[in-house]
Amino acid sequence: MYGEYEDSVLKKLHDCEMEILKDFISVCEKNNIEYFAISGTAIGALRHQGFIPWDDDIDIAMLREDYVRFIKAARKDKAIMDKYEFWGPDMKKKYYNLQPIMVRKNTVFVNENAAAGGYRPGIFMDIFIYDHIPENKEEADKIIKKCRKYKILYLTRNINYFKLLKNQTTFQKFKNIILGFTRLFMKLFPDIDRVIYKKFYECATSYKGTSDKYTCLFDPGSEIMHIWKSKSYPTIKKPFEDIEIRMVKNYDEQLRTHMGEYMTLPPENKRTNHFPVELDFGDM
Repeated sequence: MYGEYEDSVLKKLHDCEMEILKDFISVCEKNNIEYFAISGTAIGALRHQGFIPWDDDIDIAMLREDYVRFIKAARKDKAIMDKYEFWGPDMKKKYYNLQPIMVRKNTVFVNENAAAGGYRPGIFMDIFIYDHIPENKEEADKIIKKCRKYKILYLTRNINYFKLLKNQTTFQKFKNIILGFTRLFMKLFPDIDRVIYKKFYECATSYKGTSDKYTCLFDPGSEIMHIWKSKSYPTIKKPFEDIEIRMVKNYDEQLRTHMGEYMTLPPENKRTNHFPVELDFGDM
């Protein structure tokens, strides 16, 4: 998905997201918690020393053990909890997917999928959780495929695909109609969200502590966004806007595996962002 922002709107969105990032980093640094930038945020740090000019989000990753520590620390910080909410499958506030988000209160940022699911989060930062996976590729692929099945089920339950038929190819419309009817059937089971997430979590953590290899098992790029902890840690700092952000030590190797020739600007027709159907900065 891609949409053109007015310059002033994108600047204000970037300012808000930088505020979220700085508060996130503050909690991490106070509590000696590791994190690292990935995807567009990592590319932005290296290629632009800040946001990719058309990008509209921040992508931060953490090993699951660090994510658990971060959430505990954030919940004890009154200033953070006064300002933010945490949404995700393991939170009181759920989201349409399995990805936790750090949400700025009193704002609104609704993308197309969220709107189709009836969700209205604020401006947020994505947190990608990295879990252990087998070092053997064939075994890793089995875990990735199993987790992907639960992810698709979770999305199907939480997005009304009947609302996503406009401007789609004939094949995608047919697929969305099938998913829409599947969702109606799934709604007959009120607790199915919890059951699906439990199955996903059991699968995602089944190799806990057994390998040096990690990936984000709820992301479509699970097979190519992995890291080897021994090669990636300790993390290092790189400039990002007016601060420094942490990245894996072997960032070039990791990014080339995940994103290809990341230092080359993509053509305009290949650029993506998360242009919202509803955006409100509240009292900011």
